[in-house]
Amino acid sequence: VSTQSTGGDNSVLMMKVAMEYLADMAPKLNVSKDPRTALGWVIQQYTPGVALRGFKGGSGTDTGFLRKILKIREELLFFQVGQIMQVKGGSKEEKRVARFKIWSQQHQDMVQAAAKAYSERLISDLCEEKIGLADAGLQPVLQKMHNLYLISVVQDNIGFFLTNRLISKGAATALRSDFNSLIEEIAPDALALAEGFGITEEMLSAPIARDWELYNSYDNAGEMDKFEDLVR
Repeated sequence: VSTQSTGGDNSVLMMKVAMEYLADMAPKLNVSKDPRTALGWVIQQYTPGVALRGFKGGSGTDTGFLRKILKIREELLFFQVGQIMQVKGGSKEEKRVARFKIWSQQHQDMVQAAAKAYSERLISDLCEEKIGLADAGLQPVLQKMHNLYLISVVQDNIGFFLTNRLISKGAATALRSDFNSLIEEIAPDALALAEGFGITEEMLSAPIARDWELYNSYDNAGEMDKFEDLVR
């Protein structure tokens, strides 16, 4: 499966992620089919963030807390996308056109944010799972890397977490210090850790930065099977 578009970003893939997520989410919002879950989704939207986070101020070194607020962010964003996609009135074709405008033109930023929130939460969950399966000697440094990842996600979206009161101002202020401390601890092993991931040029490459004319000269189904042609 392609990991990025020809232009080097994931925007189209993120839209596909959002579509699949909303399709799975729709039945859960149907009160007649699943009243308890549907009610829970609605209540969450009007519950103060401080209550959603369990009245904890939060900490950059509390990975359990950071994972929790990533999940809350994902659910809040997708509920908002689901709400704006509900078009009332008009013919079937008029509704289709209206939904297209909402999705692709008016609120594409929200769609992208929701899909990315899901992806970032999923990455964190998989990290947690795989760290638990790793050798005991490797787990401490892997946990620190996971912690760094979580802090980075929160820092990159700090406006959302603060305005929705999913983290206290004090904890948000301390994130940079927590991040720097982890960097100092990991730094001595940085090169070995980077090499350990085995990330290849193929994984990092975007055709637009290579021979994009050659890339588009045959039906490649969006894949990079002939990577060597792009780096000649």
